[in-house]
Amino acid sequence: MVGQSITHFVKAAFASAIVMLFVSTGAWAQSAPVQFEADRVETNQETGQLVASGNVILVQDGNELRADVVEYDRKTQQATATGHVIYKAKDGAVHMSDFLDLSDNFNEVFAEPLISEIADGSRFTAKQAAGNFTETLVMDSTSFTPCNCDYENGESPIWDLRATKTTHDKASATIIHENVRMHILGLPVFYLPVLAHPDNTVKRRTGFLAPSVVYSTTQGSTTSIPYYKTLGPSADIEFKPYLFQHRGQGLHTRYRQKTDDADLHVNLYTANVATFKKDRESVAAIDADYRTEIGDDWNIHAKLERASQDTFMRRYGFNGSYDLKSHITATRLKQNRYYEVKASDHQGLRSGDTPDKEPTILPSVYYETYQEGFSSGQIMRTELSALQLDNDEQHEMVRWSGDVSLHDDYLIYGASVATEAGIMASAYDIHNATDADHHEGELGQVNPYVSVDVRAPFAVLQDDQVIMMEPRFKLTHIDGADRTDEIPNRDASDFRLDENNLFMTHRHQGKDYVLPGTRADLGISALAEDTALGDVTAFAGISRRLAGKTSAGLTTGNNRNYSDYVASVTVKPYDQLSLSWSGRADVNDYELNESRTNVAWQYQSTSLSVEHASLAKAHFTSPTDDREQLEASVTQSFPDGWVGKATQSWDLSKGKTKRDKTRFTLAWTGGFQDCLTLSLDYQRDATSDRDIPRKDEVFLVLNFKYLGSISQSDLTQNN
Repeated sequence: MVGQSITHFVKAAFASAIVMLFVSTGAWAQSAPVQFEADRVETNQETGQLVASGNVILVQDGNELRADVVEYDRKTQQATATGHVIYKAKDGAVHMSDFLDLSDNFNEVFAEPLISEIADGSRFTAKQAAGNFTETLVMDSTSFTPCNCDYENGESPIWDLRATKTTHDKASATIIHENVRMHILGLPVFYLPVLAHPDNTVKRRTGFLAPSVVYSTTQGSTTSIPYYKTLGPSADIEFKPYLFQHRGQGLHTRYRQKTDDADLHVNLYTANVATFKKDRESVAAIDADYRTEIGDDWNIHAKLERASQDTFMRRYGFNGSYDLKSHITATRLKQNRYYEVKASDHQGLRSGDTPDKEPTILPSVYYETYQEGFSSGQIMRTELSALQLDNDEQHEMVRWSGDVSLHDDYLIYGASVATEAGIMASAYDIHNATDADHHEGELGQVNPYVSVDVRAPFAVLQDDQVIMMEPRFKLTHIDGADRTDEIPNRDASDFRLDENNLFMTHRHQGKDYVLPGTRADLGISALAEDTALGDVTAFAGISRRLAGKTSAGLTTGNNRNYSDYVASVTVKPYDQLSLSWSGRADVNDYELNESRTNVAWQYQSTSLSVEHASLAKAHFTSPTDDREQLEASVTQSFPDGWVGKATQSWDLSKGKTKRDKTRFTLAWTGGFQDCLTLSLDYQRDATSDRDIPRKDEVFLVLNFKYLGSISQSDLTQNN
């Protein structure tokens, strides 16, 4: 106790003496208060010198200095720290040295040698350093790395920069290296006379980005040096010029701007390159996206996609899409009301696409509201819409439609009963129709409807296992004339029958295909937990026509009253494995007209997925039947941040097996050092279009923290 009291007394006396000395000196008197601790203190009032030794700690304004010995000269206002010097700055940086000289209120420093770790883990080492920890620090014979290493246990960084001189300018947040050599795994890779890059505090910076070099046997070499410029705190622009050897030049300009209520992204592509038409052709394309809010909760989304030539975007790697869709959409959701106004235009980039196959909607107006009906608990739904459609595979028409319905829910003897009654009407002005049977001119259609939907869930206990089952029965009657052979089906042609829409009153959802008649929809769903199979969910259902005839355009025969069987099942034996299947089978011979199978498995660091999809006969008569595809994908994680992934797809249509797209990826995240990512990507695409050949590509990307990425595509060849 006595020893501790004496120690505290000495430390307190030392702190008081230091404070008195600082107060007596004008410069320190105006600075922040200083706290001191030390085991021993020696002072000389005549010379103004103070020597503190043994666990010396000085704290001022969030900065902390620790050392074995600190000498302070009141006349020169200079402090010298020696022995295990550690200076912790309030910005999170830690500076270590054997000798540290501090002056100008602890701002001006000289250190020999110096090891600095800034807040994000980046590390400097220097033979000596001079300057200011908060403004500019100049270091000689330096090494810099952003890798997080365990230096105390002898770990070395994956890469570092070694220079004769390094300047860290805090005002501009820039680190400048002179006569710099880059070392990867300890081996020198390249030399630059000067290299500048931002420090860890910078999110965006004007300047050149890392260059890229691509080589292919079909296009030669392609070089690019992007330039990035900040235009303020919420806007920037990037210019990425391309030089295609023997093929011309291109420029990708990207502009971004964000405000409190708007967001704008613009990609502009311009080039003078070789196309299938000419050796050199001036081409351009735009991809712009704008979102904002205006007025009373109106959300505006505008999208502009357009290209002057149909293959240059895919050929030169700007965009791989075959379809460009432009639109402007305004939506509003307000207290049980929904509004949508939309105009759109489509551009096809396939060789067979012509202007009459590029649909334009100008405009489409939709309104939907829910309100209380005529009795307690009853809901009235009202829907109004208008549409003008042009150039949709040579179809052109104007349509006005409305739908008003009443919905009630009841609970009868444990069963849930839902009723719906309403009327839908549409008026058409068909300008052009390709099928001779379709009507041209004005045409109207009115269809009253009513439905009753009954669900009766129950549980079955078997061998201490509970199986939840829910039979469902729905009776639907739609009255009115059958116009399916007169009105072109433009909004339901892609319809597929499944368990989600089997029980819908207006099953096809679109306005162009309304199927009058009476039908009964039946189905049963089950949910169980089995000791062997795990979690199991299943569904099976079918629909029977009770009155009415088979309408035009369906794949079912005129004498058939039943729909295809619809079924699905999902089995999860354990958390790592999932198997699912859904399909549609012919009611007579049970032949599958459509199916989708998925297997997903994951164990520790390995995951595998296989998906098979086939379409032998669509719900509507379609020239694109007999489609089948298989895709397999495997992902494997390795120690130290390595991840490998392989994906292969096959086209199995028309009884043939054709390898479609192949992709292998090997990526490395740099492990725990977090300073380098590497990706080696191989892709094979068997598709071709006009002057775009089938190709194989190998793409290598190295991304160095704070320095950007270096990439190279090594192989592109024809098959």
